[in-house]
Amino acid sequence: METQSTTLASVIDQFHLQTRLFENVVQDFREEHLHERLNGITNHVAWIVGHLVSGRYLAAYVLGVPAREPYPELFAKGKGLDEHTTYPSLAELTKDWPDISEKLLARLETLSERELNAEAPVPSPMTPTNQSLRGFITFISHHEAYHIGQLGILRRYFDLEAMGYG
Repeated sequence: METQSTTLASVIDQFHLQTRLFENVVQDFREEHLHERLNGITNHVAWIVGHLVSGRYLAAYVLGVPAREPYPELFAKGKGLDEHTTYPSLAELTKDWPDISEKLLARLETLSERELNAEAPVPSPMTPTNQSLRGFITFISHHEAYHIGQLGILRRYFDLEAMGYG
């Protein structure tokens, strides 16, 4: 029987990497960038950043970590961008990232195989036959990478240097 450390280790590694990449990708955005959209239908920097932080809070909640999302009215339950809302500053949106990331990563390290194989309390876009907690965690990791990539493209759009990996 495989242990949790071998069956989830690469996904946990992804969360560690994405914790650092998020911090790198948000650097140097200016306040005037936050609400600008590439066209009339894309998400803007403020929404993507807040959505990423919200996703970490959702993952922590699903894993039983007591943490309270700072802007549920803007991002909870997958709420999409509201073009009539002025979102908080980048500093406000990112201030909880280190704390929620530390809590989430610590909890990920302690999950048992039994917990990972249990049905997730919220559905994810994984296949209908994989609604396990492991599937949910895997999806959230992918979801983060997807949005970090979007922020990377927006960096170049605003003539900022490409995101660093260091």
